This record gives sequence, C-alpha cells and structure tokens, in this order.
Amino acid sequence: MDHPLFKAITDSRQRITLATIIDVKGSSPRHAGTKMLVGYDGTRTGTIGGGKSEARTLDACRQSRESGRSLLLETKMLGDGTASTEMICGGTHRVLIEAAVDPEPYRQALKLLGQGKRVVFVKRLVGTPNETLDAVETSLIDAEGSILCGPAGSIDMGRVGRALQSGAPSFDTASGLYYEPLLPEEKLLLLGSGHVGQAVARTAASAGFRVTVVDDRPEVVDAAHFDATIQTVVAPYEQAIAEFAFDAATYVVIVTRGHHLDLQCLRAILTRNYRYAGIMGSRRKTRILIEQAITDGFDPEKIDALCTPIGLDIGAESPEELAIAIVAEMIAFRRNARILPALQHARKSQRSAPAAD
Repeated sequence: MDHPLFKAITDSRQRITLATIIDVKGSSPRHAGTKMLVGYDGTRTGTIGGGKSEARTLDACRQSRESGRSLLLETKMLGDGTASTEMICGGTHRVLIEAAVDPEPYRQALKLLGQGKRVVFVKRLVGTPNETLDAVETSLIDAEGSILCGPAGSIDMGRVGRALQSGAPSFDTASGLYYEPLLPEEKLLLLGSGHVGQAVARTAASAGFRVTVVDDRPEVVDAAHFDATIQTVVAPYEQAIAEFAFDAATYVVIVTRGHHLDLQCLRAILTRNYRYAGIMGSRRKTRILIEQAITDGFDPEKIDALCTPIGLDIGAESPEELAIAIVAEMIAFRRNARILPALQHARKSQRSAPAAD
C-alpha cells in the first residue's frame, strides 16, 4: 500500500521526485498506480519493477530533478525472443515523473484515509504528451464528489466514481487527466486463534493487512505466537466486535472453535460495515449458519455476499495451505479481480448443491 510512501512525502525536508506508472498496455512488471519516490540524494522508496525500465526511470528522475520540469516517460517492453537485450514482457507503460511534489494533497489524503475513507487523486498533465511537461496539477476528491484541494477544471466525476468503485487507476489520454483512487489501510479482524487463525494472521500480515486477532482463550492468543505488528485481543467475541472500528476497508474472517461461536460472530458483524467477510466450515455447517441468519432477519444481500465456505478452492488442507487460500481470496477483493463474479457463482452453486458432509 502507498501510505508509508505518502507519509515519506509529507515528512520529507528535501526536494523529492515521484515516479508513478499511470498507464499500462499489454503486460508489464507492475500495474498502474505503482510508485517510486526518489530523494535529492538518490535514495529510493518503492520500486516500479526493476530492470532496465527502472534504470531508465531513475535516469529520468535525475534529469527532472536537475531541470525542475516534470516528465512523461514511455517504456516499451517488446523485445523479440530470449536473445533480445530489451525487456520481453510484451507491453508498454508510461511513467509520470513529478519534479517537485506538493505535500499538502498527500497530507489531506492521509487524514481521510486514516478515517477509513476512500478518496481520488486527479492529476492534470499540462504540456505536450510524451515530452517535458509544463506542470502537474493535483486535485483531491472525496467519495461525495467534493474537491478538497486543487483545481476543478474538466474533471470527469463519472470517472471519479468508477475509480472509487473499482479501486483501479485510469489515464484519459485525450484530456491528460490521471485518476487514482486511494484506499484506506486494510484491516483484518480475525475471530479465532486456533491453528488456522494463527496461520491466517501471519499470511495476511505479510500481504499488508493490519491484523487484529481475537479469542476468548488467553492461552491461544498469546502475543508470543505472533509478529509484533499483529494486535491480539483477549475478550468475548461480541465485545471485541462491538469495540472494533469497522469501515469500508475492514475484512473479517471467522474461524472460531465451534459453530455456536461462529453464529455469535456472524450475527454481530452483519450489522457492521466491511469489505469482506468469510466463515470457515463445511458446506453443511455454513448452510446452517446462513439459514439461521436469514431466519434472524438480517439483510439478504449481506448474507448472500458472505464468502463461505471461505477461501479459493485449491484443495488446501493444512493450516498454512488454508491460510494461503483465504488470504488469496481477500487479495482478490482488494484488487477487484476479474475472478470475483466466477467465485460468487461457484459459491452459490455450492450452497444449492446437496451437502454430503
């Protein structure tokens, strides 16, 4: 996630250059929105993929820093065969290099992201495409469409809305406007600290989620079992859920030791706001829980969206394998992956099929 990089921008006391991939055609090592921050002394934060592409970008950052002008750099990775000295990824990407970064939009963005809100940067590239730019104008827009800083100009609010919904950046070459959604830090509330819960906590933390593990048994939620970045809570599940700060960037995984506790957790989360919720269990068990939630009168859409049985169907068995399957599904939600409709269809088919377990 870009939050540490944004913090580096707001804290920096030296002149810094920001390189951002704003457009990708075909295959590229990194996606649009990937950033690298280069200090006046050449120190780097982040990477745009390494290799010759990054070397060219670093050279362009140096030129931009020396001239004080922003640049739009295009890199083609269309080398022909293994004997080629060029990159052979098969695509082209364009990198926006900002000679001097105004920290104020990033400061405001971090404040809103800290409140669990999504916002959008719109950057206007002023000048001739594929050449030195006259300026880069940055606007910050919130989820309600209010322009918090920067010029309004010809910003397409429909495109802003689509960026917020999809989480994917886009570059409008005709207008020279780059739309980049900024997402809050993703939080995982992990309910249950058994073998699978502990494995999920470690895997999710390594994927950039801020993890909170909850269990009502002190002996299994011992902080010694977890990395220092993982928060542990010993409390009744309903209490922990009530006290947790849910928002649209919250992910919930229910892996308690029994179906009665799973149901207790399910009832508590269905009234809250979150991006993803999944329950581990057999088809029979999860069907019983879903039927009970329907009987209880919870929102049918939220019940239908539950990821249960949880995780990608990769034949996982061990706690570590199950953790990979679960976190992979969470990442699919993070990235709005194209696989999501197929996953939902498969899950509905599973729920309607006779339960053999």
